Amino acid sequence: MKLSALSLIMFLTSANLFAGSQFTAEPYKEIRLAILPASSVVFLSSDNDIAAAYLDGAIRTLDLKEAKGILKMPSGSPVSALAYSLNANILISSDYSGAVKLWDVSTGNILKNLQTSDTAALSCAANNDGSLFAAASSNKAYIYSFKTHNKVKELSPSANAIYSKVDFSGDKKRFLAASGSIIDVFNTSKSTGIKNMFLPGSINIKKELFITHGQPVNSAVFSSDSSLIAAGGNSNLLSVYRTEDGFKLWSDASFSGGIRGIAFSPGSKYLAAGDSSGRIIFYNSKNGAKLSEINLPSKVYSIAFSASGKFFAAGMGSGIVKVWKTPKDAKKIKIDFSGLKTALISILAALILLFIIFLKLRSKK
Repeated sequence: MKLSALSLIMFLTSANLFAGSQFTAEPYKEIRLAILPASSVVFLSSDNDIAAAYLDGAIRTLDLKEAKGILKMPSGSPVSALAYSLNANILISSDYSGAVKLWDVSTGNILKNLQTSDTAALSCAANNDGSLFAAASSNKAYIYSFKTHNKVKELSPSANAIYSKVDFSGDKKRFLAASGSIIDVFNTSKSTGIKNMFLPGSINIKKELFITHGQPVNSAVFSSDSSLIAAGGNSNLLSVYRTEDGFKLWSDASFSGGIRGIAFSPGSKYLAAGDSSGRIIFYNSKNGAKLSEINLPSKVYSIAFSASGKFFAAGMGSGIVKVWKTPKDAKKIKIDFSGLKTALISILAALILLFIIFLKLRSKK
């Protein structure tokens, strides 16, 4: 009986260690096409295709299998951020001239050039259904229609600050805009009644809540299931909040520098964050448990998961775009052994209890 209990404990321990080792990302490809930082990376319509923006003013599409560049799209100004709409098959860029551009990724041609302001446009975003895109520029955030390219809404921050980040939730119900240390969260819904009669397809955008992060926000994103918001500051603070009420679930202030790259895995179970010291940390997004860490020799500007969850990419200060195969349980399709582990622990406890009862009964004879 003692041997069985000991064997079971060793099995559980080894299973737990194996689960941890599964979360070690495997290096896949490394591509360098510029010497200036790769400021933003996004996966396109397949795991093999990626777009990277650089501070030399160019956007490049990359073939991961061949580890080479495909198209070079000159923006004319250093590019601050990229976003991709799968449904519209359009790439969006924001740059330091204040322009937001829409690109045809199959040809590299500009479809639309919108001058939001004469100061830098720091962020851009697209919603899942390909109906809306947005940009943060100066002290405004702008929401546009993909169909008409017309401005749907213009937002101003609560305080006299500059909007640094915008994002749409995956369920199309919310939009966030970060300025200073504040993250404003808006409810977005299609107009109904008389307004919809005169303005078909119009959107109602109403401020729902605001979140105080505690440090000026560099990056803020919704989880893919829309239930969480992760935010990184320009010093060392990463926090995760509940979308519905802004409640802080957990924080990590152990970073060595400003956090620019943040991404949730496609299943929303995991979160990755990268900082200016070159550290990328993987977390359990629900409770903040650290699962794995990657240390790079260059600043992390941007990170992204592919839509399938198979790959994970980082844009680095050295101009390198580095890609890993993601841990198995960070993908969309996951097998969760937590229930089996609980059952085995319960069985072990029951066996120990039965053994104690057996010894007591034997001693009475």
